[in-house]
Amino acid sequence: MKKLLFLAVCFVLSLPICASNPELKALMRRAQPFDRGAPLQTSVDAIITTKKGKETLMKYTMYTLRQDGKIQVMIAFSAPNSFDGTRILTVVPEEGGVPGVTIKFKSFFATMRIPFVNSDMSFFGMDFTSGDMNPRNSSFDTYTLLEETTLADGSPCYVVEALPVEDGQYHRMVHYVDLAKEMIVKSEMYDSKGRKVKVMEVLECAPVQEIWSVQRIRMTDLKSGSNTLLTYSNLIYHGDYSSYVNTSFLKTGNPTG
Repeated sequence: MKKLLFLAVCFVLSLPICASNPELKALMRRAQPFDRGAPLQTSVDAIITTKKGKETLMKYTMYTLRQDGKIQVMIAFSAPNSFDGTRILTVVPEEGGVPGVTIKFKSFFATMRIPFVNSDMSFFGMDFTSGDMNPRNSSFDTYTLLEETTLADGSPCYVVEALPVEDGQYHRMVHYVDLAKEMIVKSEMYDSKGRKVKVMEVLECAPVQEIWSVQRIRMTDLKSGSNTLLTYSNLIYHGDYSSYVNTSFLKTGNPTG
Protein backbone atom coordinates (compact mmCIF):
# COMPACT_ATOMS: atom_id res chain seq x y z
CA MET A 1 0.00 0.00 0.00
CA LYS A 2 2.81 2.43 0.89
CA LYS A 3 4.58 1.56 -2.36
CA LEU A 4 1.43 2.31 -4.37
CA LEU A 5 0.98 5.62 -2.56
CA PHE A 6 4.60 6.55 -3.24
CA LEU A 7 4.20 5.75 -6.96
CA ALA A 8 0.99 7.80 -7.13
CA VAL A 9 2.70 10.82 -5.52
CA CYS A 10 5.64 10.53 -7.93
CA PHE A 11 3.24 10.38 -10.89
CA VAL A 12 1.41 13.52 -9.78
CA LEU A 13 4.66 15.42 -9.21
CA SER A 14 5.83 14.50 -12.71
CA LEU A 15 2.83 16.20 -14.32
CA PRO A 16 2.89 19.88 -15.47
CA ILE A 17 1.83 22.21 -12.68
CA CYS A 18 -1.86 23.04 -13.22
CA ALA A 19 -2.95 26.39 -11.85
CA SER A 20 -6.60 27.28 -12.05
CA ASN A 21 -7.14 28.13 -15.71
CA PRO A 22 -9.22 31.30 -15.09
CA GLU A 23 -6.65 32.54 -12.57
CA LEU A 24 -3.76 31.83 -14.94
CA LYS A 25 -5.58 33.54 -17.82
CA ALA A 26 -6.24 36.58 -15.64
CA LEU A 27 -2.57 36.73 -14.61
CA MET A 28 -1.38 36.46 -18.22
CA ARG A 29 -3.73 39.24 -19.24
CA ARG A 30 -2.33 41.52 -16.52
CA ALA A 31 1.25 40.53 -17.32
CA GLN A 32 1.38 41.85 -20.90
CA PRO A 33 4.48 44.10 -21.12
CA PHE A 34 2.97 46.31 -23.85
CA ASP A 35 -0.35 46.85 -22.07
CA ARG A 36 -0.19 47.66 -18.37
CA GLY A 37 -3.91 48.26 -18.03
CA ALA A 38 -3.94 52.08 -18.07
CA PRO A 39 -3.91 54.76 -20.78
CA LEU A 40 -0.43 56.15 -21.37
CA GLN A 41 1.83 58.50 -23.27
CA THR A 42 5.48 57.69 -23.91
CA SER A 43 8.40 58.40 -26.22
CA VAL A 44 10.09 55.39 -27.81
CA ASP A 45 13.50 54.97 -29.41
CA ALA A 46 13.83 51.84 -31.54
CA ILE A 47 17.29 50.65 -32.58
CA ILE A 48 17.31 47.88 -35.20
CA THR A 49 20.65 46.06 -35.36
CA THR A 50 21.43 43.63 -38.17
CA LYS A 51 23.59 40.53 -37.85
CA LYS A 52 26.49 42.53 -39.32
CA GLY A 53 26.06 45.28 -36.74
CA LYS A 54 24.40 47.96 -38.89
CA GLU A 55 22.06 50.10 -36.79
CA THR A 56 18.91 51.99 -37.76
CA LEU A 57 17.27 54.42 -35.33
CA MET A 58 13.53 55.09 -35.31
CA LYS A 59 11.68 57.43 -32.96
CA TYR A 60 7.98 57.71 -32.21
CA THR A 61 5.52 58.86 -29.59
CA MET A 62 2.78 56.50 -28.48
CA TYR A 63 -0.58 57.36 -26.92
CA THR A 64 -3.20 54.86 -25.76
CA LEU A 65 -6.85 55.21 -24.86
CA ARG A 66 -9.30 52.70 -23.38
CA GLN A 67 -12.99 53.22 -24.06
CA ASP A 68 -16.07 51.41 -25.34
CA GLY A 69 -14.44 48.01 -24.75
CA LYS A 70 -11.52 48.85 -27.03
CA ILE A 71 -7.85 49.70 -26.67
CA GLN A 72 -6.89 52.47 -29.10
CA VAL A 73 -3.25 53.17 -29.89
CA MET A 74 -1.79 56.13 -31.78
CA ILE A 75 1.84 55.98 -32.92
CA ALA A 76 3.36 59.16 -34.39
CA PHE A 77 6.82 58.80 -35.96
CA SER A 78 9.44 61.57 -35.79
CA ALA A 79 12.54 59.74 -37.12
CA PRO A 80 14.05 58.79 -39.47
CA ASN A 81 13.21 61.70 -41.74
CA SER A 82 11.51 59.37 -44.23
CA PHE A 83 9.00 58.38 -41.50
CA ASP A 84 8.58 61.79 -39.84
CA GLY A 85 4.88 62.62 -40.06
CA THR A 86 3.72 59.03 -40.48
CA ARG A 87 1.00 58.12 -37.98
CA ILE A 88 -0.82 54.87 -37.20
CA LEU A 89 -4.14 54.44 -35.37
CA THR A 90 -4.84 50.89 -34.16
CA VAL A 91 -8.07 49.80 -32.49
CA VAL A 92 -7.91 46.48 -30.62
CA PRO A 93 -11.14 44.96 -29.19
CA GLU A 94 -10.49 43.99 -25.55
CA GLU A 95 -12.67 40.89 -25.86
CA GLY A 96 -10.98 39.63 -29.03
CA GLY A 97 -11.40 40.21 -32.72
CA VAL A 98 -9.36 41.60 -35.60
CA PRO A 99 -7.53 44.90 -34.89
CA GLY A 100 -8.47 47.82 -37.12
CA VAL A 101 -5.56 49.84 -38.51
CA THR A 102 -5.55 53.21 -40.26
CA ILE A 103 -2.31 54.79 -41.50
CA LYS A 104 -1.35 58.27 -42.60
CA PHE A 105 1.95 58.07 -44.48
CA LYS A 106 4.20 61.13 -44.66
CA SER A 107 4.03 61.29 -48.45
CA PHE A 108 0.25 60.76 -48.69
CA PHE A 109 -2.44 63.39 -48.16
CA ALA A 110 -5.21 60.92 -47.33
CA THR A 111 -5.34 58.21 -44.66
CA MET A 112 -5.36 54.53 -45.60
CA ARG A 113 -7.57 51.95 -43.91
CA ILE A 114 -6.09 48.44 -43.70
CA PRO A 115 -8.97 45.93 -43.46
CA PHE A 116 -6.79 43.01 -42.39
CA VAL A 117 -3.49 43.07 -40.53
CA ASN A 118 -1.26 40.04 -40.77
CA SER A 119 0.03 39.51 -37.22
CA ASP A 120 3.38 38.11 -38.41
CA MET A 121 4.25 41.18 -40.51
CA SER A 122 7.30 43.11 -39.35
CA PHE A 123 6.38 46.39 -37.68
CA PHE A 124 8.16 48.94 -39.89
CA GLY A 125 11.23 46.76 -40.34
CA MET A 126 11.57 45.86 -36.66
CA ASP A 127 12.07 42.35 -35.27
CA PHE A 128 8.79 42.95 -33.43
CA THR A 129 5.79 42.01 -35.57
CA SER A 130 2.43 43.74 -35.56
CA GLY A 131 1.15 40.87 -33.40
CA ASP A 132 4.00 41.31 -30.92
CA MET A 133 3.25 45.02 -30.53
CA ASN A 134 -0.52 44.78 -30.07
CA PRO A 135 -2.07 43.94 -26.68
CA ARG A 136 -2.83 40.20 -26.72
CA ASN A 137 -6.14 38.92 -25.38
CA SER A 138 -5.58 35.97 -23.05
CA SER A 139 -8.53 34.12 -24.63
CA PHE A 140 -6.40 33.67 -27.76
CA ASP A 141 -4.20 31.11 -25.94
CA THR A 142 -4.42 28.15 -23.63
CA TYR A 143 -1.95 28.20 -20.74
CA THR A 144 -0.08 25.56 -18.77
CA LEU A 145 2.08 26.36 -15.76
CA LEU A 146 5.28 24.41 -16.45
CA GLU A 147 7.41 25.44 -13.50
CA GLU A 148 7.71 27.70 -10.48
CA THR A 149 11.20 29.15 -10.18
CA THR A 150 13.05 32.33 -9.20
CA LEU A 151 14.66 35.00 -11.36
CA ALA A 152 18.24 36.22 -10.99
CA ASP A 153 17.12 38.98 -8.59
CA GLY A 154 15.30 36.44 -6.43
CA SER A 155 11.78 37.34 -7.56
CA PRO A 156 9.33 34.40 -7.80
CA CYS A 157 8.60 33.41 -11.38
CA TYR A 158 6.07 31.30 -13.27
CA VAL A 159 7.22 29.58 -16.45
CA VAL A 160 4.06 29.39 -18.58
CA GLU A 161 3.48 27.63 -21.88
CA ALA A 162 1.04 29.38 -24.23
CA LEU A 163 -0.53 27.53 -27.15
CA PRO A 164 -2.64 29.54 -29.62
CA VAL A 165 -6.28 28.47 -29.87
CA GLU A 166 -6.11 29.08 -33.63
CA ASP A 167 -3.21 29.19 -36.06
CA GLY A 168 -1.00 32.17 -35.28
CA GLN A 169 2.43 33.57 -35.99
CA TYR A 170 3.98 31.21 -33.42
CA HIS A 171 3.22 27.55 -32.81
CA ARG A 172 4.16 27.77 -29.13
CA MET A 173 5.38 30.37 -26.66
CA VAL A 174 7.03 30.05 -23.26
CA HIS A 175 6.67 33.07 -20.99
CA TYR A 176 8.60 33.90 -17.83
CA VAL A 177 6.32 35.90 -15.52
CA ASP A 178 7.76 37.94 -12.67
CA LEU A 179 5.08 37.44 -10.01
CA ALA A 180 6.16 40.38 -7.89
CA LYS A 181 5.73 42.75 -10.84
CA GLU A 182 3.02 40.71 -12.59
CA MET A 183 4.90 41.18 -15.85
CA ILE A 184 6.22 38.90 -18.57
CA VAL A 185 9.97 39.55 -18.46
CA LYS A 186 10.99 37.00 -21.10
CA SER A 187 9.25 35.13 -23.90
CA GLU A 188 10.54 32.37 -26.17
CA MET A 189 8.74 31.80 -29.48
CA TYR A 190 8.75 28.47 -31.36
CA ASP A 191 7.70 27.42 -34.85
CA SER A 192 5.72 24.31 -35.86
CA LYS A 193 8.93 22.25 -36.03
CA GLY A 194 9.80 23.04 -32.42
CA ARG A 195 12.59 25.45 -33.32
CA LYS A 196 13.08 28.51 -31.14
CA VAL A 197 12.78 31.42 -33.57
CA LYS A 198 12.63 34.52 -31.37
CA VAL A 199 13.38 35.67 -27.85
CA MET A 200 11.89 38.76 -26.21
CA GLU A 201 13.54 40.10 -23.05
CA VAL A 202 12.64 42.95 -20.72
CA LEU A 203 16.08 44.39 -19.96
CA GLU A 204 14.95 47.14 -17.62
CA CYS A 205 11.71 48.05 -15.87
CA ALA A 206 10.69 50.38 -13.06
CA PRO A 207 7.53 51.49 -11.24
CA VAL A 208 5.85 54.52 -12.81
CA GLN A 209 2.89 55.92 -10.86
CA GLU A 210 2.90 52.60 -8.94
CA ILE A 211 2.70 50.55 -12.17
CA TRP A 212 5.64 48.35 -13.06
CA SER A 213 6.58 49.48 -16.56
CA VAL A 214 8.99 48.46 -19.31
CA GLN A 215 11.88 50.85 -19.88
CA ARG A 216 13.94 48.72 -22.26
CA ILE A 217 12.79 45.62 -24.14
CA ARG A 218 14.59 43.65 -26.86
CA MET A 219 13.39 41.21 -29.50
CA THR A 220 15.99 38.93 -31.10
CA ASP A 221 15.32 37.04 -34.32
CA LEU A 222 17.42 33.89 -34.00
CA LYS A 223 17.10 33.05 -37.71
CA SER A 224 18.28 36.37 -39.13
CA GLY A 225 20.56 37.28 -36.24
CA SER A 226 19.06 40.77 -35.98
CA ASN A 227 17.52 42.40 -32.93
CA THR A 228 15.40 45.44 -32.07
CA LEU A 229 15.79 47.36 -28.82
CA LEU A 230 12.93 49.60 -27.66
CA THR A 231 13.70 52.26 -25.04
CA TYR A 232 10.78 54.06 -23.35
CA SER A 233 11.06 57.53 -21.80
CA ASN A 234 8.76 60.29 -20.48
CA LEU A 235 6.13 57.70 -19.61
CA ILE A 236 2.92 59.05 -18.06
CA TYR A 237 -0.22 57.07 -17.15
CA HIS A 238 -3.87 57.97 -16.61
CA GLY A 239 -3.95 61.10 -18.76
CA ASP A 240 -6.72 62.07 -21.17
CA TYR A 241 -5.13 61.34 -24.54
CA SER A 242 -8.35 61.55 -26.55
CA SER A 243 -7.05 64.63 -28.43
CA TYR A 244 -4.23 62.48 -29.82
CA VAL A 245 -6.05 59.19 -30.34
CA ASN A 246 -8.54 60.13 -33.05
CA THR A 247 -8.82 60.39 -36.82
CA SER A 248 -8.38 64.18 -36.77
CA PHE A 249 -4.92 63.90 -35.19
CA LEU A 250 -4.17 60.99 -37.53
CA LYS A 251 -4.79 63.24 -40.56
CA THR A 252 -3.29 66.51 -39.35
CA GLY A 253 -0.89 65.74 -36.50
CA ASN A 254 -2.53 68.63 -34.64
CA PRO A 255 -4.22 67.76 -31.31
CA THR A 256 -6.41 70.88 -31.46
CA GLY A 257 -8.02 69.83 -34.76
